[in-house]
Amino acid sequence: MRNIKTAVAVLLSILISFALDLEYPFYAAIATVIAMESSIASSYTAGKNRTMGTLVGAAFGGLFAFIEPHNAYLSAFGIVCVIAVCNLLKWNKSVSIACIVFLAIMLNLRVGEPPFLYALHRVLDTLLGIGVAVLVNYFLIPPKHDRNLERSRLAVRRHLTSLAHQLLRQGGGVHISPLKKDLAALQKACDTYKEEFDPVRSKSQDLVSRIEQELDVYRNTYSHMRMIRLLTDHDPEGIASIGSSLLQDSNQQADGALPADSQAVIYRYHVACILGELQTLGLLVPTHIAYPFEAVPAGASSGAAPGPARRGGAPAAPAQPGGAPARLPGPASGPKPHSVPGRF
Repeated sequence: MRNIKTAVAVLLSILISFALDLEYPFYAAIATVIAMESSIASSYTAGKNRTMGTLVGAAFGGLFAFIEPHNAYLSAFGIVCVIAVCNLLKWNKSVSIACIVFLAIMLNLRVGEPPFLYALHRVLDTLLGIGVAVLVNYFLIPPKHDRNLERSRLAVRRHLTSLAHQLLRQGGGVHISPLKKDLAALQKACDTYKEEFDPVRSKSQDLVSRIEQELDVYRNTYSHMRMIRLLTDHDPEGIASIGSSLLQDSNQQADGALPADSQAVIYRYHVACILGELQTLGLLVPTHIAYPFEAVPAGASSGAAPGPARRGGAPAAPAQPGGAPARLPGPASGPKPHSVPGRF
């Protein structure tokens, strides 16, 4: 729809330019294309940035063209002035369009044409294009940001459930980086929904609050999943080496990795946190969980996926009835532990 609305807005801006007998419909059409964004608020922001840049570029363009148009040295010096003023006013997003307008006036001004009148026409062309873009974006099938937000939320929940089940069932070895992209997309959809222009007050603050609370839980879950991924990834610069450096004495270099017993405790903690977060979100909790740092007692038929024996010959964890390794108290069977991203 943004594609179609852009075409419609360009058509209208050109027709209006012809009706008003404007000399350069090109500038109005360009302003329309730049100002057409995925939301009304974004269209307004893009149009505002272009307007501010146009004002700066037109002011310097008219001044320098009044001195001597088509002068290469004055054009270069004028660019320095335009960029400096935009940075001074903190209009950083207006720098490019300000330079374009300045050069358009300096290099396109015809002999005998008043430079300040030409600069004024460029400002009016820009305002026309921006106005058309914002109005078309608002009245012609306005964006349904609530639907986009819910769609992004469901995508995160599906992906989170799938990756969490795979990670816990296999005891690591699952790439979870795609989930980070889904979280970023959900955050962007939430920000767009919050910032959108809402003249009829149809925006739901309860929806925004609920999504923001869920985002915190999603990020905590991702953090715990990432810690499990690092813990089970046999990388010399992984979490074992990090833990080893944290435990070493200030005057003594550590000579080994984090003990297997400690790794097992850390692994179980993050598993418990993930299970608790899934329950908080109302998502399906996995029943088969692998414990790669512990051995299943001989003859036991555990529902959890078997893993290699503990390194260093450490004894196996106590088994629950049925042979499954006993879980540490956690969110799945008791009070929910406090989730702190990046810490264990």
